[in-house]
Amino acid sequence: MNITLPRFGTKHNTCFRAVFVLLVSLASLQSLKAQNSTIITGRISRASNDEPLVGASVFIKGTNRGTITDQFGRYRISITQPSELAVRFIGFRDQSKAVRPTPDRRQTIDFKLISNDMQLSDIVVSANRVEEYLQKVPVAASVISQRDMERRSVYNTMESLNNVPNLITDSWLNSQVSFSIRGLSTVFDNVGFESTVALYIDDVYFSRSFAFNSTLMDIDRIEVLRGPHGTLFGKNTIGGVIHVVSEKPELANNGQVELSYGNYNFFQARAKLNREIIKNKLAVRVTGAYTSREGYIKDQVPAIEATNKTNFYGFRASALYTPNPNIAVTLRAYYGKDGNAENTFVYAGKPDYEPLGIPADEGLHTNQSVPNTFKRNQAGTVAKGEFKLGRNTLTSITAFNNSVDDYFGDNDVASANVSIWGRTQKLKNVSQELRIHSPRDEKFSYIGGLYFLTEQIAAIDTFTLEKDFMLIGEEMKGEPIPNGQLFNNEGYTTNSQIHSRSLAAFGSGTYELSKKLHLNFGLRLTSEKRTLDYWQRIRNQYTNGVPFELINIYAVNVGSKNDPVRREANNTALSYDLGLDYRFSPYLMGYAKFARGFKGAGFNTSVTKDPEGTGLVFKPEFVNNYELGFKSRFSERTRFNAAVFYTDYFNKQELLDQGTRVRVANAPKTRGWGVETEFSGMLKNFRTDVSMGYLHFRYIDFPFGTDDEGNPVNYAGNRLLKAPDFTFSVAPEYTLPISEQMRLFFGMNINHTGKAFNDISNSDVIARKAATIVNGRISLAPRNGKWSLALWGKNLTNKRFIQHGWEYDWGDQIAWSRPRYYGVEVYLNFR
Repeated sequence: MNITLPRFGTKHNTCFRAVFVLLVSLASLQSLKAQNSTIITGRISRASNDEPLVGASVFIKGTNRGTITDQFGRYRISITQPSELAVRFIGFRDQSKAVRPTPDRRQTIDFKLISNDMQLSDIVVSANRVEEYLQKVPVAASVISQRDMERRSVYNTMESLNNVPNLITDSWLNSQVSFSIRGLSTVFDNVGFESTVALYIDDVYFSRSFAFNSTLMDIDRIEVLRGPHGTLFGKNTIGGVIHVVSEKPELANNGQVELSYGNYNFFQARAKLNREIIKNKLAVRVTGAYTSREGYIKDQVPAIEATNKTNFYGFRASALYTPNPNIAVTLRAYYGKDGNAENTFVYAGKPDYEPLGIPADEGLHTNQSVPNTFKRNQAGTVAKGEFKLGRNTLTSITAFNNSVDDYFGDNDVASANVSIWGRTQKLKNVSQELRIHSPRDEKFSYIGGLYFLTEQIAAIDTFTLEKDFMLIGEEMKGEPIPNGQLFNNEGYTTNSQIHSRSLAAFGSGTYELSKKLHLNFGLRLTSEKRTLDYWQRIRNQYTNGVPFELINIYAVNVGSKNDPVRREANNTALSYDLGLDYRFSPYLMGYAKFARGFKGAGFNTSVTKDPEGTGLVFKPEFVNNYELGFKSRFSERTRFNAAVFYTDYFNKQELLDQGTRVRVANAPKTRGWGVETEFSGMLKNFRTDVSMGYLHFRYIDFPFGTDDEGNPVNYAGNRLLKAPDFTFSVAPEYTLPISEQMRLFFGMNINHTGKAFNDISNSDVIARKAATIVNGRISLAPRNGKWSLALWGKNLTNKRFIQHGWEYDWGDQIAWSRPRYYGVEVYLNFR
């Protein structure tokens, strides 16, 4: 096998080659190791129609050894002594059989499972970049399954995460979305900031959240890993990882059509079709979605109100090719287009005075002067190959992604004509990952590999001060401005282009110190080089040859299109983790873990008043995280997981966005701790899922320049932005059999989020107040799941809270949460 490493400098290449050669050597030793064991293979299928069950759990009772079935419903496991082989799958009764080693060292044992709604399913998670059972992985993680999304009427990425402890989301546009885990949030208003929460779709990394949130199509599960995961997922996992996993093509013929309609003229259609082209070798899957909805913020101007809506369509296509049991190749492609986006903002004025002389907007009604327009196009491809090398597996993932969006709208969101703002964002990246892993049931199991990413990001901001800014400008300057009545507009344009290249080598292992005690460890070396080209030009209006220079309050000329200011940020750093887990019993595990996280230096691509551009670069940040946790499953009907953690940050990257004034700085010291618990339980026909999270994070030392009077500012003692002190959710559901074949389902989803601040200065005016949201669903479906008819409602109590907000010189603006909305849904499964 010939493997060519990307060129990245002699020193780094030598290190990366040494790591990779060591990993391949370990794989070779493992594959050549003699096994005095019997190999058991077989097939797991549904008893009613013999369809293969993909992802069924197969394990040796009384041990931590197990596997899951592949896309054909097949499994493979080894034994060295008489054992009991057990099989488990969601919605089916457990089965087990006694097995013994045989002289020929091979056996075939098939299982046909019978439906059962009386036990919790095993949950699969890829926290170690291979699929394992959640209860056996010493990581604080939550998994939102396809079943959860269906029974909670989840339609987009943000809605799916409502029940995860210590996690909140918000958005003021489809592309301007924030995910916050354990008080660490993505920054959606500056493309120079990489996400603090790593965002993945089908093993592919997205460095910016503006290319992430959209209507969900054909999703198998969404994994949330809390805390730093830099060893296996990379440098930007300070807060955690959100991983969206699509359904794989199946070697079967099936499909589904789903239609939804609700208030605000909400209409959504989603469909998927799976076909087996070559028996047991080739399958294709196609998925499509269309969503439209009117906005909930009502503008008094009909022409502006007409643009306030959501309009999205997209598709995914994938193919699975398995020429033999040792090779599986999956190809995926996607395309999505947003034609509009709902306005969420209203004018809030100022708490102590009205700078524009107009009252604040009331409720969800506004009166803006410019329509808000939004367009977004996304496309990408992924090629994933999995190759068996003895008992080991080599995985190759090659991906390309492209996203472009344009926004233009009324920046003051008021009836006065004060300011207009627009932005174009572009992202294009290519990534390649090679990794190799051993079976997880070895005494020493490992995973390791190489990762390469090249990325281009660009942003153009255009901002204009309009005629009604004149009164604000005179007040700020403290004197009348000559010929002020003639002022029309002045503005600036900021252009940023970022080119980045990142290379990493990583390895992680688990060593069985005893049957109950395991040592876990990992190391990742990351080297990256990033370049920023930045220029900013102001546009002045002249009267009698004299400029008004009102835009100069906020911006100056920096560089030019032909001669931009160039800045570089180069980092080489280690991420690592070390931990122990102890299996008190097959149903109870405790663990202790230390993780060192890293996030590279970044760029402030927003407007600046520094003509030299000296503040365009900010330092990398590091984190030490200490965690204790346990996972328990005392019966087939209960599951309880908990974790307590302490986190210490160094040079935490923060942004203060006060409307047109954007400043970036590193907080030297930030510390905090927290608790997370999750419980799932079942009785006959009844199930409930409960989660709780508590956070206590503060800036310990955070000097942040001076205020308008020249006094030094230090945010020590302030809470982190988007870090609620408390989160709680409960999702009870009840299934009522109304006949031998029909069932009626009742479900609720109640989520409480404590108060959270939307800026690092902890402004109470734009803060997110504590709120409890109640969702519900009633559905009718046959036991075979062929169809379903459902009524759903979200925010049934019509609770309103501020998602996000900004403070401007001419008044504040706030983005309201979505009010009560409801609808009907019907879907049909066919084969």
